[in-house]
Amino acid sequence: MDLKERLRQLSSIPKNPWGLEHQEEKPLRERLERLLRPTKASHQKEVVPIENLVKGEVLSTPWGETFQTKEYFPLNYRYGEMSLSEILSIPTYPAHLLLRDERLKELDFRKALFLDTETTGLCGGTGTFAFMVGLGYFEKDGFVIQQLFMRDYSEERASLSFLKEILDSFQFLVTFNGRLYDVPLLETRFFLSRIVSRIREIPNLDLLYPARRIWKGAYENCRLITLESRLLGIEREDDIPSEWIPSLYFEYLKSGDARKIYRIFYHNQMDILTMVALAARIHLIYHNPYAAQPRKGIEHLSLGRLFWDHGEREKSIPCFEMALRRCEDELAWEAMRWLSIALKKTGHIEKARALWEEMLSWPYPKDLFPYIELAKYYEHRCKDIEKALRYVDQALRLPLEGRPREMELLLRRRERLGQKKGKDAS
Repeated sequence: MDLKERLRQLSSIPKNPWGLEHQEEKPLRERLERLLRPTKASHQKEVVPIENLVKGEVLSTPWGETFQTKEYFPLNYRYGEMSLSEILSIPTYPAHLLLRDERLKELDFRKALFLDTETTGLCGGTGTFAFMVGLGYFEKDGFVIQQLFMRDYSEERASLSFLKEILDSFQFLVTFNGRLYDVPLLETRFFLSRIVSRIREIPNLDLLYPARRIWKGAYENCRLITLESRLLGIEREDDIPSEWIPSLYFEYLKSGDARKIYRIFYHNQMDILTMVALAARIHLIYHNPYAAQPRKGIEHLSLGRLFWDHGEREKSIPCFEMALRRCEDELAWEAMRWLSIALKKTGHIEKARALWEEMLSWPYPKDLFPYIELAKYYEHRCKDIEKALRYVDQALRLPLEGRPREMELLLRRRERLGQKKGKDAS
């Protein structure tokens, strides 16, 4: 058989000799089609851009684009215990005393910019970006919260250029820990973007410092979120913890999907509103402690110390008295100490003496303060050396381990009183 004949026979073999048409080929064809056809949209991970979830606008600059939101709150809007119009009516004269910054003497909330950032790290440094800058300010008939958001690192310079323009429109800043965090961070970002900014020069009412002076010890900490819930009585809905924010932003940069990160806009907005309410409460409680209705004795005690430090001694005494009536036992000793000092310095020495004697009635005196004060009282005011010596001796019988300085002062006082007694006897 020649070659042509063999080729003819091969070509005549049926393609499907067993009648299995479509039984073997069809599944294979389907598998091939499934592999080769484009992936259906339903199988793709859906990406929702921030513009679809947050009402805002894209701002264009010579340095690119950035995303901005604005929300308006009327003056009758109530956040916490006061409306915005009531907040504007509170005198701000103690701001310069609370921050020890004379430039804050002229503080006016209408001329102040409330500023809070959301960043890619909580420690700062040149590698940390402020991907969102929240800004709050009063206008004629309301309060505006404006947020600048970087959808990508490439939008930083555009965002900072807008921020610079806004900063130049205000005389004061109000922040919470802004002195050590927000302002230095933004100053670094301005520098790296080659933008000249006066952010460091603007007088800054950093609310963290007066908050610590007034409420340290009243709550578990003085974080903004703690003061918001425990002091101002405000509870957030569907908020995200601050420590999650950097990782959520990194995830957004990778995917472009804003369904998780859009809640940061709410978080930042609440931070700004809380700063407004906290600034108002600090000034209200300083201006009129009774109107502010402090909730804890420690608040009165801290206020009394503030007034004392600022030279308003007569104003401090009612605060110490209120603290003594309302504070818990562990603070009562401190309240009695401060009240007795205030009474002594303002000429009410007999009231002070009664407090020192009351302190001695405690089963476990916390320190030597009342013994020393009574010894001074009887030595200098009553000229009763015998009684003064008696209080010094009582103090020396207390456990003084680990307090060598106090022991030394007591022994010197006893020696001096003994010499006086000897002179009087001769």
